[in-house]
Amino acid sequence: MTDIKNLATALGSKIILERPPFRPPPNLRRTVMIDFESVPSGTAVDNAFAALSVTFSSLTTNPAKRWSAYAMAMTLGTAQSGKNVLTITNGTGAPLFDARWGAVEAVFSQLQQSISVWAYAMDSPECLGSSDNRPFMEAYDSNGTYLGKARTQLGPKDANFFGHWHPLSFSSPSRNVQRIRLSSQAQGCPWVYTAFDNLTFDRNILLS
Repeated sequence: MTDIKNLATALGSKIILERPPFRPPPNLRRTVMIDFESVPSGTAVDNAFAALSVTFSSLTTNPAKRWSAYAMAMTLGTAQSGKNVLTITNGTGAPLFDARWGAVEAVFSQLQQSISVWAYAMDSPECLGSSDNRPFMEAYDSNGTYLGKARTQLGPKDANFFGHWHPLSFSSPSRNVQRIRLSSQAQGCPWVYTAFDNLTFDRNILLS
């Protein structure tokens, strides 16, 4: 039997190695949807979903202040799925708020390109007017640069706005979204109160 040495000699000391065909790496990104049902109502969710690459907080910018974000049972209407929603309050009343009270901030440990969430719209009987306030999502990059805003398609002047859940989504031309802020505009009456549910994004399952 011809051994490797003799074979190399027979080939003029040139050994030809065949490489396997190139195969692209597998798609390691998986869609994540957080419905906030895995924790009891009233839970501060700041780090509750860190293993899924996102952390939460509540904030105001004037004055600058931070506190916890919460998963709370929906007491007016129903959640988009299950019972809990994402909100800035853990009080005994309805878990609804607008920009006068603050926003929920979600920070992703992996940069995102497209993010979606559902927003509830509740009318405020104490304040009449014609302003076009809507729930919104703002996006920022890792330097804190504002990337843009998405508002619900429907507003206070549309049928089926109040008392309903509405999809919100933001897409960037590149994978550069590091954080989002969720709230409802408060630029005159009527106030539109909101809460959020079913936050959806993606993550590379091989990265933390």
